Amino acid sequence: MSTKIARIEVIPIQIELNEPFSISVGSISYAQNTVVKIYLNNGVFGTGECGRFRSIHAETPQGVFESGKFLAPLLVQQDATNIRHCVSILDSNFVGNASIKCAFDMALYDLNAKLLDIPLHRFLHGKHDRPIFTDMTIGLLDIDQMVEKAKAYKQKGFPALKVKLGDRDWKKDIERIKAIRQAVGYEIPIRLDANQGWNYSQAKSVLKALENENIQYCEAPIPAANFADLKRLTATSPIPIMGDESIFSHHDAYYMLAHNCIDLVNIKLGKSGGIYHAMQIASVAAAAGVDCQVGCFAETRLGISALVHFASAWPHIIYHDLDSPLMHKEDPVVGGLVYKDDWSVAISDTPGHGAQFIDSFLQQFDGFECS
Repeated sequence: MSTKIARIEVIPIQIELNEPFSISVGSISYAQNTVVKIYLNNGVFGTGECGRFRSIHAETPQGVFESGKFLAPLLVQQDATNIRHCVSILDSNFVGNASIKCAFDMALYDLNAKLLDIPLHRFLHGKHDRPIFTDMTIGLLDIDQMVEKAKAYKQKGFPALKVKLGDRDWKKDIERIKAIRQAVGYEIPIRLDANQGWNYSQAKSVLKALENENIQYCEAPIPAANFADLKRLTATSPIPIMGDESIFSHHDAYYMLAHNCIDLVNIKLGKSGGIYHAMQIASVAAAAGVDCQVGCFAETRLGISALVHFASAWPHIIYHDLDSPLMHKEDPVVGGLVYKDDWSVAISDTPGHGAQFIDSFLQQFDGFECS
């Protein structure tokens, strides 16, 4: 059987969110994602997906789609089973643009696991044998709104709350967390994410003020490129610091960990360019003895299914932020990840990542096809 890539589809999609989602660097009202489907001549195909966040990736939905139209012809007639070579083609022909590369990469991994008739986590030499729970994220809003959401999410049984901060008036961020703590009690863990919204002095003050509020960690407290102040902050912070926007590659992970700039690593497939490079980041963190989180942008259950398969291969990935599909007004995916009542997630032993987009959903959008 030939394993040469015969045809590729690139399809931009849009899903309205239940409500606008805000962080320190902007807001979105829609998930504007891009789907990639890679086919062999015998009809076997793999599907990948990427989200985008302009203020983090510097990528727009239109730009991601146009990048996909450029990259797709480069992979046609390549051997789909040589993932490393395919990824090298993407990397050598387009600097950056991690989002669209993630969609191609995910489709390749899905396809290869299907060819072997095994679930993706087994293809990655992992095993889905431990409970994986998602947190739920509270966007950056007025204090009263954030408190109400925290109470509602606790009532629904989420095991942890992730709270977006990074207000220009940093003292209000302290008020936000203290008010949320008063409303939900001290047992449920809280995770902070400032999305680079503070400077060093502000971050130091906020983290010190929240020392006794049962905070698991703080993501991206200050600008990602400010390595010197990240190192200073990590050395003295009473709350562990997690690198997010500062880590797009394994090179970033090595630098940040070797220079003691962070305590923890947040791995996102859409930020690293897909599973191939995310495995390298996970390897660097494992070698350093550092725990990780997997996180998301605005992916559907298809992208999050692939993410959970990836996370199942790495025991040092102990935090899981898998909530983006819960923010969507519709679910255009069949199969794949299932959220249980206790907000643990289940994946099946279906070959690949086990998820597919509903055909009628994809047919709403004008895509690109090459062969």
